[in-house]
Amino acid sequence: MRELFEKTIAKWGHRAQLEMAQEESTELALAIRKFMRKNDTTTFDAMASEIADVEIMIEQIKIMLPDIQEKVYSEKEYKLKRLENRVNCNSFE
Repeated sequence: MRELFEKTIAKWGHRAQLEMAQEESTELALAIRKFMRKNDTTTFDAMASEIADVEIMIEQIKIMLPDIQEKVYSEKEYKLKRLENRVNCNSFE
């Protein structure tokens, strides 16, 4: 899979792939909104498709910006601890 992503990045370039990541993220947000309004098979499938697109773009971003992986990991750790605290303490601070 990495080889395919590298070929894709080489073909269209970093900027185009970052723009595509932005577009796919927007499409996911819209698909989630539609699913919330009309919870049916069609909107569920559309949301799953958009999640796949976003995950593919995230993998490409990680390849294009290798230093971001460590930062993402530390941010996730921080945010998961914060979430755990919120859930356990019924607090949103």
